[in-house]
Amino acid sequence: MPARARSSSASSSSADGSATAEKPVKENGVEPTPDAVSEKPEEPEDPCDPGMKTGIKDLYSGKEDKKGRYQWQDTIPNDLGVAVENNKTAKCNWALLVRHVKVYGDASKVLAVHSIVVQSPLLKKLLGSVLKGYPGITADLNRLEFSGKFEPLIHRWAELQTAISKVGDATEEERTTKEHANLLLDVVVKEFKDLIDTSQDMINKHVMTYQHLWTLFQPGQNLFTRQDGQETAVQLQSTRYGQDAGGNPVFWVVGKYVDWDGTSFGTGVLNVSLPCYSGTRPITQLRAFPLEYHPKVDEVRERLIERGAKVEELAGVNYKAYDGLAWHFGEFGNKDKYHVKGRIVIDTYGWNRFDPGHAIYTTRFSNKNAVDSDNSEPDATDDDDFIEPGYSDGMPLDGHFADEEDAAKRPPLTLQQKLICTPLLRGYSLKTKMWLNFFVNCVKEIDWQKDAFERLVLPKNQKELILGFTESQQKHRAAFDDVIEGKGRGMIILLCGPPGVGKTLTAESVAEEMKVPLYMMSAGDLGLDPRRIESKLHDILEMCTRWHSVLLLDEADVFLEERSLHELERNKLVSIFLRVLEYFEGTMFLTTNRVNTFDPAFASRIHISINYKELSIASRRTVWKNFLDNSPQDHVITTKELDELSRLSMNGRQIKNILKIARLLATRQDAKLDRQHIMTTLEVTQHLHNESQVTDRTRGTLYG
Repeated sequence: MPARARSSSASSSSADGSATAEKPVKENGVEPTPDAVSEKPEEPEDPCDPGMKTGIKDLYSGKEDKKGRYQWQDTIPNDLGVAVENNKTAKCNWALLVRHVKVYGDASKVLAVHSIVVQSPLLKKLLGSVLKGYPGITADLNRLEFSGKFEPLIHRWAELQTAISKVGDATEEERTTKEHANLLLDVVVKEFKDLIDTSQDMINKHVMTYQHLWTLFQPGQNLFTRQDGQETAVQLQSTRYGQDAGGNPVFWVVGKYVDWDGTSFGTGVLNVSLPCYSGTRPITQLRAFPLEYHPKVDEVRERLIERGAKVEELAGVNYKAYDGLAWHFGEFGNKDKYHVKGRIVIDTYGWNRFDPGHAIYTTRFSNKNAVDSDNSEPDATDDDDFIEPGYSDGMPLDGHFADEEDAAKRPPLTLQQKLICTPLLRGYSLKTKMWLNFFVNCVKEIDWQKDAFERLVLPKNQKELILGFTESQQKHRAAFDDVIEGKGRGMIILLCGPPGVGKTLTAESVAEEMKVPLYMMSAGDLGLDPRRIESKLHDILEMCTRWHSVLLLDEADVFLEERSLHELERNKLVSIFLRVLEYFEGTMFLTTNRVNTFDPAFASRIHISINYKELSIASRRTVWKNFLDNSPQDHVITTKELDELSRLSMNGRQIKNILKIARLLATRQDAKLDRQHIMTTLEVTQHLHNESQVTDRTRGTLYG
């Protein structure tokens, strides 16, 4: 559409583009013509004026005033001159265009190279191979330009010299290529000779000054650093001089590493700051330095690749043992550390689902990066291209997390990707009941208690019933459904009886036999606020379903007790529990010693109910024998003495406690455990057993 331009205007345009009313400005002592500037703004013409001309009216900026403002005029300024770089200079008459600027405050020179434009196609072809993989460089552009500190040429200086030396003289093209390359080499040497010589000298002596750090770090190379004290390799993306949060001068190193976001592998970004220092410093004492300078580079590389392979193996949901430090971000961004020794569930997808405030986001690899993982040596340029990030500003682009992928469909990690893999895994500690960051080197295989279920003191038919139902439900739970989808798929087993008869041990033994996690939940884990209980309960049941774990609600009386008209708050807890229980898809064990107080609504929701009686003499003998046989301490208890002990009216927990104290007494005397140690312990704690026996007999009447 034709543009309409006015030939006169009373408004002037400031540097920021705003229009200001100004008096006419004289140019070269001559008043502007009325056609160029008018004292009084004209009335805007009607755009529908039939007299409008079809065409373009060009206006030009006039001379600026002291404030940087200028007026529009319809004549070309007289002092324009001719463009230095034009079609004539771009027709490859010149292999290089070298721009120079004045230098102030430097006694050694008055001119410095501002930028270099490479116009020679032959030289661009050579530089294409030298600068391959260097971020931000596309060598086959019509105008290949270098400026600033000329980092690409400085970083690839050795490669550039080697490439030029390999160019032959057999053909005219080779001779011309070498000639153009030497021109570039001469310009760079003349401008940066002192810098290059100083940097190379320090690099050869494995030291570096703060001012020359940028010459040490080349984008794309592998760096060695430590993340949370762990050996870590990252692939360098960029560097810059700047400030830290406290305003102190630092040299920022930005590297990418490989991480698992719960659905796929991708890359994250790690920022490392190198504080300002004076003089030289050994390269290996920097917080981050090129991996090649590590004194044991081959060993470190091998360890990191091996660790990366373990991270790849643990992608997804894994039930493992752990012994070491773990951490989580606190309220103020600090890292709260915990020592964890016990069972954990590694699950990054669950971490994102249940702790979205600290969710893991990565940039996925592009398809061209899915190369064979049998590379003999990691190549820092293998994984240089990425598709667009899957997340933006800490939020998924499409509003939800991606679905979990089948491990068999994922391309294996390359050696380079394994090398720069994160040392962290995200998961849940079943002991501390917290989502934590775990270190992959502290993850161990679980030492299963293989005979736990066999040692359980229960009638054989009851044991078979519990284990058979639990295993079948885990394998075929999708086949059991209600009229409403997802409802009624769970298996709820009630274990009721007096204390110390093996209720809790039953659930623990079943989980150990099936080699699945055991989540032990109590009223304390949920609190007493009905507004928060339901969401917490939903999360716990969803986690257990996801992990195929066994859920044990120990001492479930507070949630199962019959509702009344007077305790409204407790009624809410029971109602919430009843409602949520309908949609649980896993296996739940409920233990209680107050079955007569149950709310009737629970009767239809319990699939199996097992009543535990007081331990018989034969059962107590088995318990005594199990504890003695599995003790790390030698004992001299005879069969006759074992028969005598089994006639004592005690439950399993009391037997365990007596043996624990007796072992300590035997250790104190540096002797083997014998009957006397047990009897001495019984005498000391006799009053406690007498009291508990009366209580147990009273409770036993509930199960007659």
